[in-house]
Amino acid sequence: MKSDILIVGVGGQGIILASEILSRAALGQGLNIKKAETHGMAQRGGSVVTHVRLSDSVIYSPLIPWGTADVMIAFEPLEALRYLKYINENTALIVNSNPVKIAGYPDVGEILAEIGRYGNPVIFDALKLAERAGNTLTQNTVILGAASRYIPLKREVLIQTIKETVKKAVDENLKAFELGAR
Repeated sequence: MKSDILIVGVGGQGIILASEILSRAALGQGLNIKKAETHGMAQRGGSVVTHVRLSDSVIYSPLIPWGTADVMIAFEPLEALRYLKYINENTALIVNSNPVKIAGYPDVGEILAEIGRYGNPVIFDALKLAERAGNTLTQNTVILGAASRYIPLKREVLIQTIKETVKKAVDENLKAFELGAR
């Protein structure tokens, strides 16, 4: 068993926390894990990408080669478009349709239409579900919940890892995970 998961978005969206939850859950299940993060300008809304590789055998590199991701989790539509070179026809593609609000942002409908041309993506508004969970800062956990059905980690291990890893608004994060998983 192996699963290569690419998580993309912009600084401040909780991408690093999501990758940490996946990594700790994998260790909790006795899997091997390699993780690599790129977050240079993250504090200013810059691009953030995390490679998370899980396996029951040896992993030689933390980086996912182009065209081989098993799962791509995009916290932001434009970042999904930027990293499409990592997916293939079998990649599970989970995309938050709610863009980061910046001046000059391209038409979201056009971006989502382009993403829709690749496989059968799961595209939804994580902000609306985070609001239902009681905290808009739980969008990352909503997205993680939505992606959880495509990742070979046990649900109960993910939930326990969220409880152990998230420092604030634990109940809202657990509710957000459940809303995303549905």
